[in-house]
Amino acid sequence: MASGLMEVQLVSAKGLKCTDCFGKIDPYVVIQYKTQQHKSSVAQGQGKNPTWNEKFVFRAEYPGNGAPYKLIFKIMDRDTFSKDDFLGEATIYVEDLLAQGAENGTAELPLLKYSVVLADKTYRGEIQVGVTFTRKVEKVTDHLGEEFGGNIDPYVVAQYKSQEHESSVAQGKGGNPTWNEKFTFKVEYPGNRDQYKLILKIMDKDTFTSDDFLGQATIYVEELLALGMENGTSQIHPRKYSVIAADQSYRGEIQVGITVTRKAENETSREHFGGWKESEN
Repeated sequence: MASGLMEVQLVSAKGLKCTDCFGKIDPYVVIQYKTQQHKSSVAQGQGKNPTWNEKFVFRAEYPGNGAPYKLIFKIMDRDTFSKDDFLGEATIYVEDLLAQGAENGTAELPLLKYSVVLADKTYRGEIQVGVTFTRKVEKVTDHLGEEFGGNIDPYVVAQYKSQEHESSVAQGKGGNPTWNEKFTFKVEYPGNRDQYKLILKIMDKDTFTSDDFLGQATIYVEELLALGMENGTSQIHPRKYSVIAADQSYRGEIQVGITVTRKAENETSREHFGGWKESEN
């Protein structure tokens, strides 16, 4: 189980409606995640197009208990002399966000607009929200190969769907190896229903026994592929990804960059998996 912090950025709302309200509305938002709740400030006198630009933090675990992984935004109108009016609510499902963050250390839903609706699904405007999840990590410097005394010869098996490449062995480099190698994969988008992800399995080369599995990192590339197909090329600059063991424990980090280039005539569409190395801690 991974635990961490989910940060919610509440930006604004637009086109809020209230058929039972008199005069200009003073909206605020009650944000709920499971048993936790936060309340925004009141956008006094801002009517149907309020702005908040506020951030709220929730504790999150994945996998957790059976409660749904969702954020609920209840938009209310502050009344001085009567009960506050309910304007509508928006729901954001965050299970995929938490799963990716638990695996890679962090994940993000960029600022997007979500519909505000009543219980009968009547449209009541929209709200703009961004969400980030950051997994809690123990303060460590390097776990890679700690079970083997740190005397390891690491290499990486890079997999994309049915394709696979293997790096050279960083002979005697221990927990902080460097490769600086590039690999090319053929890609299609949209393709079949397989997940669009690169899996990097870090192994320790042994001479007389079976190679040891040190951990793996996963990079989800669907958005990268979509952008590359639309614009001709797209890129993720070299960045660090967490290396995780089978029990979800942290085992270090690996640094990887990726480029996608759309197929031109008489060329092969490919994903360029390049310029990467494991960073030193």
